[in-house]
Amino acid sequence: MSLLDDFDMHTAGSDLDTSMQDDAGLMDMNLLETADMQLPLTATYDEEPMITLEKVEYKPNGLQYMAVCNEMLVMALNNSHIIRLNLESPQDLEDIEISRRSEDKIHKIFLDPTGSHLLISMTNEDNYYIHSSWKKPKLIPKLKGHVITSMAWDMYHQNSTTSVSVLLGTSRGRLYETTIEATEKRFMEFMAGGAREQVLKQVYCLPEPAAITGLRVERFPPSPSEATKFFVLATTNTRIYQFIGGPTFENLFSNYQVNPSFQELPGDLQRSELVFYAKHQGLLRSFAWLTGPGIFHGGITYGSQNPGDTVTTDTQLLPFPERDSRGMPIPPLSIDMTEFHFLILYEHKFIVISKLSGQTVFSTDFVPRFRGLAHDHTRGTLWLYGESLVYELVLRGEDRDVWRQYLDKGQFEDALEYCKEPGKKEKQDKVWATQADHFFQLGKYSMAAGFYGKTQRVFEEITLKFININERDALKAYLTAKLQNIGKRDATQRTIICTWLTEMYANKLNQLHDANQMEQYADMKEEFRHFLKEYKDHIDPPTTFHIISSHGCIDELLLYAALIEDYQRVISHYIQHNEYKKALSVLSKLGQAHEDLFYQVSPVLMMHAPYDTVNCWMKATFLDPRKLIPALMRYDPVGHPSSDGTHQGIRYLQHCVRNLNNTDPAIHNYLLSLYAKQPEQGELLDFLRQDETFYDKRYALRLCTKEGKLEACVLIYSAMGLYEEAVDLALKVNIELAKQNADKPEDDDPLRKKLWLRIARHVVAERRDVKEAVAFLNHTDLLQIEDVLPFFPDFVLIDDFKEEICKSLEDYNRHIDELKTEMDEATHSADLIRLDIKDLRNKYGYVGAQQRCEVCHYGVLTRSFYLFPCQHVFHADCLVAEILPLLNAPLRVRVRDIQNKLATLQYESTTTRSAPAREDSEGGSSSSSSSSSTSMSASTPAERLKGELDTLVASECPLCGDIMLRSIDKPFVAPDEIDAKRSWAI
Repeated sequence: MSLLDDFDMHTAGSDLDTSMQDDAGLMDMNLLETADMQLPLTATYDEEPMITLEKVEYKPNGLQYMAVCNEMLVMALNNSHIIRLNLESPQDLEDIEISRRSEDKIHKIFLDPTGSHLLISMTNEDNYYIHSSWKKPKLIPKLKGHVITSMAWDMYHQNSTTSVSVLLGTSRGRLYETTIEATEKRFMEFMAGGAREQVLKQVYCLPEPAAITGLRVERFPPSPSEATKFFVLATTNTRIYQFIGGPTFENLFSNYQVNPSFQELPGDLQRSELVFYAKHQGLLRSFAWLTGPGIFHGGITYGSQNPGDTVTTDTQLLPFPERDSRGMPIPPLSIDMTEFHFLILYEHKFIVISKLSGQTVFSTDFVPRFRGLAHDHTRGTLWLYGESLVYELVLRGEDRDVWRQYLDKGQFEDALEYCKEPGKKEKQDKVWATQADHFFQLGKYSMAAGFYGKTQRVFEEITLKFININERDALKAYLTAKLQNIGKRDATQRTIICTWLTEMYANKLNQLHDANQMEQYADMKEEFRHFLKEYKDHIDPPTTFHIISSHGCIDELLLYAALIEDYQRVISHYIQHNEYKKALSVLSKLGQAHEDLFYQVSPVLMMHAPYDTVNCWMKATFLDPRKLIPALMRYDPVGHPSSDGTHQGIRYLQHCVRNLNNTDPAIHNYLLSLYAKQPEQGELLDFLRQDETFYDKRYALRLCTKEGKLEACVLIYSAMGLYEEAVDLALKVNIELAKQNADKPEDDDPLRKKLWLRIARHVVAERRDVKEAVAFLNHTDLLQIEDVLPFFPDFVLIDDFKEEICKSLEDYNRHIDELKTEMDEATHSADLIRLDIKDLRNKYGYVGAQQRCEVCHYGVLTRSFYLFPCQHVFHADCLVAEILPLLNAPLRVRVRDIQNKLATLQYESTTTRSAPAREDSEGGSSSSSSSSSTSMSASTPAERLKGELDTLVASECPLCGDIMLRSIDKPFVAPDEIDAKRSWAI
C-alpha cells in the first residue's frame, strides 16, 4: 500500500472560494483507495513482483517539481504554491503561497536530506527559504539576481535544528558558499549580514559559463594524519568537473582557478541531471550523469587523492534505451539509480535497466505525461510524478538475481555475497562449482580443488578428474577442502577421506625425503602434523598406525599416538630404543587417568633410570606406593649407583612417609627392610624411634635379628613392651642402652626395680667390679646397697662399699625422723578438729517471731524448720520439697524411705514428739544448725533417721549454696508443668 493511503486532506481555509482551490490544485479532496499498478517483470520472487508502481489517488493540479527527503514531501505547483506534508502524518497537509504574482513561476526546489531546509528558486531570480517549522517563506535578498540550478548540502554534524553549509550552483556557471540558518532570528541576521562568516561568498566560476545542472559535496573518510578534505562533483549539460581539497571550500577551489579538471561529453541535451547512490546513508558509492550521448555512470573511490586527481572509477556510457522512428536515441526526462538498477523516465514510459547486465528488467507505458523522478535517499523511497498524478515505486528484493549476474560476469566473490535465502545453499553451490570449473580450465588445479571441495558435485567425478591428469597435490587439496565441508554426522565419509589423506601425506613425505628436497619436506611434515592434530578424532587408529608405520614416519606415528592418548605405544617405543629419559619425559606429563601405565612401565624404567624414575614418581602424587613395590624390588643399587650414594628406593619411600604421610604398613615394612640391609644403622634407629609407627613389630624384630642389628632389636622389644627382653639384649650391646630401657616402664616401679637389679647383677657378676657396682647405685633411686649386697661374692671386703652402707643407714634415720614429724603434725591436726566439733555443738542462731519460710512465705514458727548459717529459714517439709527434685534417683528414694519410717515411728510412739526448736521465754526460738545435728551422735532410731535426713536435704542452703549454682541450667517450667503452662496460653 502507498504511504499516502489513509491520507485525509483538509481545506486550507473556509474563506477560500472554489476558483482559488482549483488554482491551487486542491480540488480533489476525497480520499480514494490506492489502486496498485502491478506490471509483469522478467524475474519474479515467489510470484511476488520485484517492482510495483502504486498510484496515489491524490491528484495535484499543475505539479511542476517534487522533492522527498526523510518522509517530508514537497510539491511545487505552477501557480507558485508549495504543497508540504509529512508522510508519517499525511493528514496535516500545508499549502504555502510563495508569490501572488501570476507571472512568477517556480524554477526549481531544493530539499536537504533531513527534510527540514527548503530552498525555492524562482524564474524571476528571486530565491526563498523556508524551514519545516515555519509557515511562511523568507526572501533571500543576497541571492537576488541568481537563478539557482543546483545545490549541495554539507550535512556533517548537522541536523534539522542547526545551520547548514551549502554550495549553490547558478545558471551562469558560478558556485557560491553560504550558510542557511534554522531559526528565524539568525536567518534575519544572515539577511542583514550581521555576521561576516554568513555572507554569501563566490568560491568558483566555470571557465566556460554554463548552467550548473548537478552538484554534490562529500567528505573523505576522516584521517588522523590529514585535515578535513572534500570532493565536489559539478556538471553542466556537457561537462563534469571534479574538485578535491580542503579544509575549506575556499581552499578547495583555489587549486582549480587555472586548468580545472573536467571531462566533456558533447551534446545538445538541455536537461542534464546528476544522481548518486549511497548505501544506508553512508559514503557515496556510485553516480550517474544524464548527458546527450547517454547515461555516463561509474563508481566513486576514496583514497589519498590530491587536487587534480579523480574520485570516479570504472566509468561507462549507457545508451538511451528508446529510439525514434529514425533510429536516433531519445533522451529521457529524468533518471535515478538504486544499488543495482537505473531508473529512466520518459513522458509516457518508465524503464528499469540492470547495472550489471545492461538489460531492461522492467518497462511500462503510460497515457498521461510524466515530469520527473523524486528519490528519498534517507528512507529509500522512489516517486514518479506528472502534472496531475503521483506514483510510488516499490522495490522488493532488487538483489534477488544479482548473484547470477555477477556469476555470468565472472565476479565470483560478489556473486557469493549476494547469495541469499531462499535457496542460499544451492546458489552458493552453483557459484563454487562455476568458479571451480573456471580455475580448472585455466590450469589452476589447486585453486579449483579448494572450490570443488565446497560443492555438492559427485565425489568420484571430481577425484577422477584430478587422477586422470595426475594432479596428486590438487587431489589432496580437494580432499582437504571436502573434509572441511562434510558434516559431522557423516562420520564414515570423514574417516575414509582422512585415511586417504594420511596415505597421501606419508607417501609425499617419502618422495620429498628421497629427492632431498628438505625445505619442502619440512613444510609438508608440518602440514601433516597439523592435519593429524585437527582430525585425530576422525581417523581409524589401527589403520592409521599401519599406514604411518609402513612408510617409516616414526615422528608422526608418535605424534598421532600422543594425540589420541595412546601413551603406552609412545613409551614402549622409547623403551625399546633405550631412550628412557624420553619415555620418562612423556610419563611425567600424564595425569591420574593413566595411573595404570605408571605401574606397567615402572619396573623397566627403575632398572635403567632409577633416579629419574623416582623423580617422576615423586611428582605424581596420585600414585599408590604399594603398587610400586614390584618396581622398587627391580632396583639394583650396585648396578646403577647414584652420584651421591643415595639408595633410590629409600629416597622414594622416605618421600611417601615424610611428605605424603603414608600409613600403609606394607610401605613402612619395606622401608624398614631396606634400612636393615644398609651397613649404617643410623636411619634405621631414627625410623624405629618415631613416636607413631605403622610397621609390623614382629616382622621388624625378625628382620633385624636376621641382619644382626641388635640395637634395633632392643628398640623393637621396648616398643613391644618386652622390657625384660630389651634389657637382657641391651646388656649384650651397651650398659647405657640397658639403663635407658630399664627406666621406660615409668608406671611400674617394681618392674623398673627388677630391671635395674638385672643390670646390677650383670655388672657385679659379669664384670666383677665392686666399685662400679656401688657407683651404679647413683643412677637410680630404686636400689639401695642392701639390694645389691646379695650379688657380691663372699670374699669381697666391706671397705669397698663402707661409705655406701653408711650413707644408706643415714638415709634410713632421716626417713624415720620425717615419719615422726608427720605423726606429730597429724596428732595436732586431730586435736584441732575435735575442738572444732565441740564448738559446733554449742553453735546457735536466732529466729524472730515474724520471720517467714523462704519457700511458702508463712510464719516459720508454725511447724518444724531449718536455720542455715546464712540466716535463710525453711520449713522442714518445704525444704524437702525444694531439694528433692535436685537429687539423683537413688537419693530421692532414700529420702522418701526415711520420711515413711519417721512417720511410722511417730505413729507408734505414745510420747509427744519433741519439737525441733525450743521456745524461750522472750517469744523467740532457736534451732541447732544442720551441721551440728549431723555431728551429734544419735541414740535412738528416730534420731539416727533424722540425722541422715538432715545430711541429705540440709547439707547446704538451697538459695546460696553450690546446689543453686548446679541448678542454673534447669528450665523454669518443669516437664510435668507443661500442661499447666499451656492452660495459660491466650
